[in-house]
Amino acid sequence: MKRLLKYMLIILGVIILLAISFLGYFTIVDYQPDMRDVVSQSNSPDTIKVGKSYTFMTWNIGYAGLDKEMDFFYDGGIKVRPEEKQVKKNLEGIASYLRANDSINFFLLQEIDQDSKRSYNMNEIDYIAKTLPDHKHFFTYNYKVQFVPEPLTNPMGKVNAGLATYTAFSPALCERYTYPFNFSWPLKIFMLDRCFMTSRIKTNNGKELVVINTHNSAFDDNGSIRKAELNYFRDFLLAEYNKGNYVIVGGDFNQSPVGLKTEFEGQPFDFDDFVSIPDTLLPIGWKYNFDNRIASNRRVVAAYKKGETKVTLIDFFITSPNIKMESIECKDLGFEFSDHNPVIGKFRIE
Repeated sequence: MKRLLKYMLIILGVIILLAISFLGYFTIVDYQPDMRDVVSQSNSPDTIKVGKSYTFMTWNIGYAGLDKEMDFFYDGGIKVRPEEKQVKKNLEGIASYLRANDSINFFLLQEIDQDSKRSYNMNEIDYIAKTLPDHKHFFTYNYKVQFVPEPLTNPMGKVNAGLATYTAFSPALCERYTYPFNFSWPLKIFMLDRCFMTSRIKTNNGKELVVINTHNSAFDDNGSIRKAELNYFRDFLLAEYNKGNYVIVGGDFNQSPVGLKTEFEGQPFDFDDFVSIPDTLLPIGWKYNFDNRIASNRRVVAAYKKGETKVTLIDFFITSPNIKMESIECKDLGFEFSDHNPVIGKFRIE
């Protein structure tokens, strides 16, 4: 019995040592961006005209791995990633759709991968850049983890992903802003480092059009992280507007906009994790621009079935009072290539 107890203590000690080493290593190599980082700076930026209209698309492409046949373990499903040929098919489908809409001035993409296990180490950023040769592209990480250990039986592994903005104009400055607060250690070392990316385009009246690409937090049970992000974001937006700048934000907010109706022509609305942005967040004059007719996101607990799968709307644009929306449309692609549908807006700088 003493010998058995000794062996059991040795095994337990080895397990604890391995766990400490595992967490220690990934804590040391954890991606820890500054609160503000320069992504790109130009000595010869373009200038756009006040009084003109410009087009924007926001689309969470789901790293080309969350097509209509996919379910996902984080969302209550069982799969971790589709087969490689399916990821390639999805990426080509996404690229073809972008190519068909290449007259759009700004593409704001979220969940785009670069050398991640879940997307078979494809460089999706460059792939789409070749699809849009007349657009400059800028990228920043919001998910950079050497090894995601979930699920234990089939770990997701390495993830390098983030936000990409493709623009027909050369910005004077692109920057990454880290959202404050995150999950507690050790969970935080395997989770996303949420952020937004700004692209500053000079205007002919001496101001700037500040185009913002954002992907806000999900999986926040008590709402504290979401609230902190929104408060930080609000202060940033108001500061830019008070400078006289023009602000257009597009992205996946993981929250519904103010004024959303909760039904989509026979599609069951997803009330399970329903969170709406508080209507007191921004002052009067700021606008939430979305298409009330079409859902932008679907639940990934199982393969998509129209009329059965729960859907919601969390992808939209926010604009400052000196911007006028001329049109907004969520394109119903039936979640063919991603668990999100793209949203296209046309806005005039007043």
